[in-house]
Amino acid sequence: MKKPGIILIALFLMFTGFATTHEDGTRSAANSERNELAITGETSGKSALSVPQPEKAGNQADMPKLITLWNHQRQLDLTGIIDDLGFNLIWTHDPPFTGQAWEDTHMYKCLQVPGVDYVFAKIERAAWGWTHEQSIRHARWVALLSQMYPGIVGMYLNDFYDEVEEGHRTEEEWREIIAAAKEINPDLKLWVPHYPHRDQGRHAFDFDIDGVIVNLWGNTPELMGRAEEHIANAIAHHPDRAVIAGLYLRSGMDGGRWLTEEEFKRVLGHYVDLVNEGKLAGLRVFSAGQLLDRPEYMEWTREVLSGLKH
Repeated sequence: MKKPGIILIALFLMFTGFATTHEDGTRSAANSERNELAITGETSGKSALSVPQPEKAGNQADMPKLITLWNHQRQLDLTGIIDDLGFNLIWTHDPPFTGQAWEDTHMYKCLQVPGVDYVFAKIERAAWGWTHEQSIRHARWVALLSQMYPGIVGMYLNDFYDEVEEGHRTEEEWREIIAAAKEINPDLKLWVPHYPHRDQGRHAFDFDIDGVIVNLWGNTPELMGRAEEHIANAIAHHPDRAVIAGLYLRSGMDGGRWLTEEEFKRVLGHYVDLVNEGKLAGLRVFSAGQLLDRPEYMEWTREVLSGLKH
């Protein structure tokens, strides 16, 4: 007899159209089974994950400080970076769900790296090609996976208010995506970005979301000179939510600007202080690829993160 969770997945696949159909219209039992296994990860008779799992998926109280790394380059081997710098959570990048196997996902790959205990899934921007229907399906799929693999502790809604401001999504569409995930797993933590230097503090953020990543994008000297002020304002704007502060090694228009050593150490060091004081749930470095491009940032990151209190 199948477990209730497997039955739920099978129904999800059936009603969302992901059980494979042949040209003659008959369903393939083998492919239907494969799709079930793609979500459950129960292939070859062994567990898909071997990471520490909190008692309850996504429960912040059960989690350590989130020392996180953005990685949208799926081919990168993160083993050396994680071993050296000790990031425990990766922001992953998977394409929209179309029935892919769990073991073929970026989430799964990152969770196999020793030291990586957690991942955030992602809903990508409509501006970059994701349809509303794809986003809804992906949200449901991630919510199902997160019930089986507590390493999936959150899902990130990329450039949340930017999408609304630029006309790519409506607030109602975001609410539908959020509801789709929460209906399946109310405990899955949903995260959105807040860009304080773009005056996004004018928005209500009145959604069923759990955490905020504060981003300073642009890396101009003027912006970085006010980094502490921007972070303080954003933290104050979200008194009842977990907040992570993010730092880009390089960002901005026309190829972007790399942070100077002084800027990088000062701002990341400020984040470390706020994490140690319990004012931030964690910090994020963007990105794995940039760290590999400029090894001096590896050295600076190692130096600054050594100040974290465990």
